[in-house]
Amino acid sequence: MIPVFKMPIRSPDTSPALSLDTEFVWTKTYYARLGLVQAAPSPDFDRSRLPSDPPDTFPFSPHSEAEAQAVLIDPLSCSPSPMREILEDPDIVKIFHDAGQDAQHLARWTSAAQVRSVFDTRLAAGFCGLSASMSLAALLEETLGISLAKTETRTDWCRRPLSPEQLEYAAQDVAWLRDAALELLRRADAHGTRNWLFEEMADRERAISQSLTEPPPEQAWTRLHPPRPVRTDAAAFRRFQALAIWRERTARDRDLPRKWIVQDDIMTEAALRPPRTPQDLPRRALAPSFQRGFFDALRGAADDPRLAPPPSPGELARERERDEARRRVRDRVTAALDVIAKRAETLGVDPALIASRADATEWMLDRENPALPLNRGWRREALAGALDSFGDRS
Repeated sequence: MIPVFKMPIRSPDTSPALSLDTEFVWTKTYYARLGLVQAAPSPDFDRSRLPSDPPDTFPFSPHSEAEAQAVLIDPLSCSPSPMREILEDPDIVKIFHDAGQDAQHLARWTSAAQVRSVFDTRLAAGFCGLSASMSLAALLEETLGISLAKTETRTDWCRRPLSPEQLEYAAQDVAWLRDAALELLRRADAHGTRNWLFEEMADRERAISQSLTEPPPEQAWTRLHPPRPVRTDAAAFRRFQALAIWRERTARDRDLPRKWIVQDDIMTEAALRPPRTPQDLPRRALAPSFQRGFFDALRGAADDPRLAPPPSPGELARERERDEARRRVRDRVTAALDVIAKRAETLGVDPALIASRADATEWMLDRENPALPLNRGWRREALAGALDSFGDRS
């Protein structure tokens, strides 16, 4: 039985809130390097819970009353403990714009804090007649008539000192975020979508929580979607997995981007036609410091107990059948998405929030499955009969 959604107690218009953003550098490392945390408390938030003095925070010269409420925290100097307590406090609403990435950076800084009571303004916009993928600058312009100057997008936020211009730029990203959230809630009330908004927000919070758990290296191959020739050759499939595990471990241990270790296509080619020496690889495909690990992984693949078996012939046949079924319903899925878009427009909801093409395809193939997103929760309520004409066709 699918549980009935219950309206959460915590909302930015009824509870203390903290608007949050992060600035980071993520160009030459596996993990993002957090350089700045911006926080703006609501009037009823206990400011004593936030650090307030250098070197934990950066003093800056605000140019508006809203900017003056912002606290710029230096994660290179400040203990993460106060922020961890705030993030995990369900009584404090944490307001983000596009929460996923910020939550990941904050969780890593705070030793895997679980972020509770999330309110994502980008997601909320999608229930107010706006796009659920709009930028913060576009959102503030649309909801509050405030224009942000995007002048510091290439800043190295881990370099010290930060300039006054950089600090003011950072403060602006949280200064008006709560005001925007309150305006979005007013618009959601006008559209009658507040409950839907919070139902989706709860799902997003659960997804964020799950994403904060780093998957084991043994699962690294699953995100690469190895091509069919690899998946139908047992030995090649083992070699591909072994190389993916080795690359993931190496990237994490050395804090380097995965593709700086070795590119995906090199792993695929090596899995299918294993090289015997570094000279058998394309020029500069593998740095000398990685060669030993690469060839050890190839040689050890045959006896590595961590590796999953390749798909069985039956599994591959079912995949082919599923792919063929998806092709057969492609035009009907397009028609269903058009119906969804028209219904979404009347509701003031971004159609992308109701269904992706993949969601609509899975529904078309298994319309009675109660676990599918279109058959449960607010999406089922929003569509209420709109797709009935698709229900009796094979």
